[in-house]
Amino acid sequence: MAALDPNQAYVPVLKDTGLAIFAVSVAGGILSAITVLLRTWVRVSSAAFGLDDGLMLGGLAIYLADVALACEGARAGLGSPDAELSAKMATDSRMWLIVWMLLYTCGLCMVKSSICVTMLRIAQTMQYFRICVYTLLAITVASWITTFVGVLLLCRPVAANWDANLLATGQAECASMDAMIALAYTSTASTILTDLACAVLPAFLLWRMQMPLRNKILVGILLSFASFASVSTMIRTPYIEYYRTPLDNLPYHIGNIVLWSNIETAIGLIAGSLPSLRLLINRARKGTQSNDISGSNRRPGDNSDLVTFGSTPVAKGASRVRGRSYKSPTETGVSTTTIFAQGEGDWRRLRDSSSGTRVDSDLETDMAKGIRADYSYQVELSERPSGVRGPAAGKE
Repeated sequence: MAALDPNQAYVPVLKDTGLAIFAVSVAGGILSAITVLLRTWVRVSSAAFGLDDGLMLGGLAIYLADVALACEGARAGLGSPDAELSAKMATDSRMWLIVWMLLYTCGLCMVKSSICVTMLRIAQTMQYFRICVYTLLAITVASWITTFVGVLLLCRPVAANWDANLLATGQAECASMDAMIALAYTSTASTILTDLACAVLPAFLLWRMQMPLRNKILVGILLSFASFASVSTMIRTPYIEYYRTPLDNLPYHIGNIVLWSNIETAIGLIAGSLPSLRLLINRARKGTQSNDISGSNRRPGDNSDLVTFGSTPVAKGASRVRGRSYKSPTETGVSTTTIFAQGEGDWRRLRDSSSGTRVDSDLETDMAKGIRADYSYQVELSERPSGVRGPAAGKE
């Protein structure tokens, strides 16, 4: 085998782990971009774009940068054995690894924070559930800060993480490899915990909602898909041990951590955005059903449409109004109704054991404080076509 040029920048041909990093990262980036951008379009067109959508969009932007870094790292030697790397590739592959690691922690934190904010938005009246979500959010942010700062402090200056000459000449100082391994295991344990929580907590939330059984089954399938994020983290865990032997094909083995971490983030982006896409599917299905009904049942020249409470009548000759159905779990509304009695109230409790009514003084006291009922509901909105004015609009 011919000697490698020390200044050679890229591997001649991607193969094995390097090829897997490149191909899987590109595929994950494309699928994530399609899913998140569709989610963004649905939320913006519904005038419902919120903080969780912004966090997910920010997570996508960071993930796409991560994909580019992973691909460049694979070309520079990540996933390749030491025998196939030049001196420049050995240095560059470690540099791309450190930069990728910093962005990976930021992107994953934003994705999980988006899921937490979504759950908080839905569970407006579930106090104990919200405490659990806030705890999960705090663990996610704390894990991100610990990992991000820890990576930056491993070597001073940071460039010593990949430039061995700085250490050889005494211009840099690095922590022991045990510190790196401890940081990696701590980050991995926190990631597995938060991944599982992000899959399990929505299951408890959605199961309590008034949804058809078919929808609950679909949500269960979606959550089982989201649980694969934690599985990918478990798969990459054994490769942390290779940090103990940094001179034994480290870029080759650590490439598997990059591969499975990019899969984890892609799963989080897709699983976190799919519930919002149900609204898009429902719109398309409802539009098809409306066209079928109107074509078979409408009389020639009959432009009348069903007008529901809160909708706008359609003027003669105007285009048909299409309703927007919010049937996604993230589009379910929650209302709270509280009934108060004035003074001591005049509540009476009926008992089956008696022929009349009997006043329970303790119950009266509690009733006077009010009764609260929580409801989950689905909202149907109608859009007023441009140029069409309601009956009241024409009055002076």
